[in-house]
Amino acid sequence: METKHEAIELVLARLLRLGSLVAAALLAVGLTAMVVGLTGIAPRLITAGLLVLLGTPVLRVAAAALIFVRERDWYFAFFCAVVLAALATGILLGRAGG
Repeated sequence: METKHEAIELVLARLLRLGSLVAAALLAVGLTAMVVGLTGIAPRLITAGLLVLLGTPVLRVAAAALIFVRERDWYFAFFCAVVLAALATGILLGRAGG
């Protein structure tokens, strides 16, 4: 019998695994397209793979926040919200400076 925390960890681990697999597939197809000369689509696939790779941990924090809110674990939900706010601030400041 798995505990509540083990179930949460399993969901979050599956999310990370899925994101990593999707990112790897997009990158592999993009690199293959580049090698065979499909220069129109290759950069888009590679960019999509990198965005999925970068977005997966953010999605993990968002999923954890939702799980903690559903479980009424306000302490951890608050810290997830703080991390998401910090990530959003970093993204916005990065876009403004670039």
